[in-house]
Amino acid sequence: MINNDVLRRLRFILDLNDSTMIAIFGQANLQITREQVSAWLKRDDDPDFVTCNDRQLATFLNGLINY
Repeated sequence: MINNDVLRRLRFILDLNDSTMIAIFGQANLQITREQVSAWLKRDDDPDFVTCNDRQLATFLNGLINY
C-alpha cells in the first residue's frame, strides 16, 4: 500500500474534507495547499497524481493525533 492509499482511506473513514485535511497538516506545522491535497488523493493513473512521501504522511498522522 502506498502512502496515498493511506491518506485516501483515512479521509474516507473519518469523512474529512479538504479544509479539515489542511488543518490537520497545520496541526503538525506543515502548511499545504488544496491543490497538494487534491493531487495526493487522485487515482494512481490520473496524470495529475502526485506521490505523498513518508515525511508528509508522518506529518499528517502526527497532526491527526493533535487534531
